[in-house]
Amino acid sequence: MKYLVPLYFLAALQSCAACNGWTAKITSYKTCVNNSVIQLPSDGLEVLLDKDCNVYLKGCVEITKDYKTAKGAYLLRKPPLPELDGEMDFCSLDKKLKNIPDAMKALELLGVPTHCPVKAGKICGSPSKKISVMKYKNQLGMAAGNSEVKVEIDHDVGKSCYELSFNVNRAKKG
Repeated sequence: MKYLVPLYFLAALQSCAACNGWTAKITSYKTCVNNSVIQLPSDGLEVLLDKDCNVYLKGCVEITKDYKTAKGAYLLRKPPLPELDGEMDFCSLDKKLKNIPDAMKALELLGVPTHCPVKAGKICGSPSKKISVMKYKNQLGMAAGNSEVKVEIDHDVGKSCYELSFNVNRAKKG
């Protein structure tokens, strides 16, 4: 489950179309440390879910400095479930996700670094970088409700911290 933290960041969905009757929306997000190495935009970051159950990123996340290390902690709140927290080395995501090919494929398609070193630059999404979640559409109910994610990372060149809140709901009919 701890390997899903980066995916929660990528799959927190804002102003979305329905997928199997489900909609999702980012309710808030922010970079929570000054001079963060990984910088969220001040506005406009969305991950869209279309009617065909494809997910894609809209907007850019900026990596402000080259880095060689990324060790950190995560916290996931999804009431009424117990909090999920832990520590991980984000530079070894490729090794940790090798047995979760769908997650690895999604991160690669979006251009999210899965190993270090990482060069400064922007990770931008587009509708051409769609990730199908069709085979998971019947499990979207497990994500229903409000969720919060916080990730804090220590790099060799500084710190990163981001928080986001999102909700997943069944679209109302009529």
